[in-house]
Amino acid sequence: MDEDEDFKALFFSEARELLEALLEHLNLLADDNGDGETVHAAFRAVHSVKGGAAAFGFDNLIGFAHIFETVMDRIREDTLELDDHVAQILLRSGDMMQMLVEKAEAGEESEVDGMRRLQQELETLAGVESEDAAESDAAETAEGDAADAAAAEDDEPDAPAMIELICRMAPEKEFFEAGHDMLRLIRSARDLGLAEVHTEGDVPSLDTFDPCSCPLSWELVFRTEKPTSVIEDFFSIYAHMAQFDFYRPTVDEEDAAGSGAGPALASSDAAGADDDESDDAAPTADAGGGKGADTPPPNASGREHNRRATDMSKSLRVEIARIDRLVNLVGEMLITQAALAQQLSDVQGDTQVSDMAYSIDNMSRQLRELQESVMAIRAQPVKSVFRRMPRVIRDLGDKLNKQAKLTLEGEHTEVDATVIEELSEPLVHMLRNSMDHGLEGNDEREALGKPRIGNIRLAAEHRGERVIITIEDDGRGVNRERVLAKARERGLISSEDQMNPEDIDMLIFHPGFSTAAEVSSVSGRGVGMDVVKKKIISLGGRVTMASTPGKGTKFTITLPLTLAVMDGMTIGVGDQKYILPLSTVVEALNVPRGEGKVLPDGTCVLERRGEYLPLMSLRNALNMPARDGDNELAIVVDTETSGHVALTVDELIGQRQIVLKSLETNFQKVQGISGATILGDGQVALILDVPALMRLGGIVQGKEMFH
Repeated sequence: MDEDEDFKALFFSEARELLEALLEHLNLLADDNGDGETVHAAFRAVHSVKGGAAAFGFDNLIGFAHIFETVMDRIREDTLELDDHVAQILLRSGDMMQMLVEKAEAGEESEVDGMRRLQQELETLAGVESEDAAESDAAETAEGDAADAAAAEDDEPDAPAMIELICRMAPEKEFFEAGHDMLRLIRSARDLGLAEVHTEGDVPSLDTFDPCSCPLSWELVFRTEKPTSVIEDFFSIYAHMAQFDFYRPTVDEEDAAGSGAGPALASSDAAGADDDESDDAAPTADAGGGKGADTPPPNASGREHNRRATDMSKSLRVEIARIDRLVNLVGEMLITQAALAQQLSDVQGDTQVSDMAYSIDNMSRQLRELQESVMAIRAQPVKSVFRRMPRVIRDLGDKLNKQAKLTLEGEHTEVDATVIEELSEPLVHMLRNSMDHGLEGNDEREALGKPRIGNIRLAAEHRGERVIITIEDDGRGVNRERVLAKARERGLISSEDQMNPEDIDMLIFHPGFSTAAEVSSVSGRGVGMDVVKKKIISLGGRVTMASTPGKGTKFTITLPLTLAVMDGMTIGVGDQKYILPLSTVVEALNVPRGEGKVLPDGTCVLERRGEYLPLMSLRNALNMPARDGDNELAIVVDTETSGHVALTVDELIGQRQIVLKSLETNFQKVQGISGATILGDGQVALILDVPALMRLGGIVQGKEMFH
């Protein structure tokens, strides 16, 4: 990758962050939760993206961003009222900016569908004429000109007049500190009609050369058919980090202009003032375009403030692949440390060995801190995914002719970056399901006495070592009779099968299952919810749903915080060792034989402080032979979806930090097992998925409790 490609990659990375922030600000404004600073922040985001795009000549993005920031400027100056209509146009414009950045990153120069129409809406808000209207007005004006002008129009009716514009540019220290350089600027300016480049000044010797300052200035000569404002806009992003003089040479002065000796500037104020500065803060320039000796730069205090802010919060961009390698290395170190500890535990009574064991304990604590630090680097807030969802709701609302408000909660909940990358697709499918199948039409809701605008809630929260994501709507809920009929029609269940409401609801996750009467652009193929289930399971999580007819539906996604390292409880069943996620373990109980109670349906339960817990025999679930003895050890775990369950085990070995390994990647998928790890003695231990084991029939029936 050459230097230009490096800078492009940096621009696209920063642009994505800026546009995420932009959509956040626009959503606040659309919900009447923003203020003047929110408008300013949105304006700055658009302006910054436009500035970066100008360095690489992304014309479509530059043109759209320019009219977009003009509208934002009118809003912040209170010359345009921010009503619902304007807010919706701004939201769509934010989405369009994202699509234009994606197009530019893909190297495509074609326009995005709907860009021209949306740009015309922005031009109307900005109070400017579109290019087509301007050309029409110019043609009408030309018809009434003098005869010689009319003749010229007849010879060349559509050719704009060629102009010559000279720009004198003297970069300041900030120009180079921001990562800009003149060579890239000159290359980008060629598309605007840059014809000649002249330099002024002398390069000092290496002994006196200061790399932080620039002794040279440049004179850029443009010969172009484009309006002067287009060229001035191109340079406006550098206004706070360079001095500019613009002027149009007269006929008698063209030769002098070519040699670098031009007249006093004609419009330096127009391009010399930064968009964020007021007119009275524009610099006073002499004939050479310089600043007064005692006059500080107009935005020097702002630059100093930004510099201080940068010093206070510095960040470093690192590829996720490098972090992954670091995480894997920490995991291998943990396995090695566990092996050393295991070997030392077999040796007793040696003072030297005891000292070594103390050192290994210290190393264990240090490795734990290192692992937590590395995982903190990988952790990202879910807002990077959540902030894309309002756009999904708006687009679906337009297609389905429904109005809905999406409420986001827990956006700062942090999850492993690997999990974040995979969340977008299932969330989109679930929101589509809520919009299409869940929410009623606006008129129907009004007739039912509900608010005309539907409500969808998307929330995230930490619970132990897992993250819970909830998608909840206030729609019609699941029509269980229709789901049951469709399932029987497709042969998924027989007519004699009796199913409880929860099992009926879960049928919608079956591949190819859909209750839609016909296939539409939104749903009907029975793919969406199947994709959700498979994706969540692949991430080591699970998805459940609860529905109340007429009141709404709630989906709950449970995911691990990380896919790399976790705390586990090692247990023994027979001659095998297994791992339970420590976050699910509640307590351990010593249960005498015969302590369990049998319910009328045959299920065996264990009484614990006035409550009854389902008993699950791991020997039954894992198809192991019966164990002799008078007592059993029970581990109470929280299954999150089915409450507390008591697991009968043979031995409680202890707590340890484990490195997660994918069983499906390295072997094959095993029902009831969520992964594997390597213990200190080199033995492979399987990580149990308790809810999946319960579904496999691990619940103890009658006298089978202890065999």
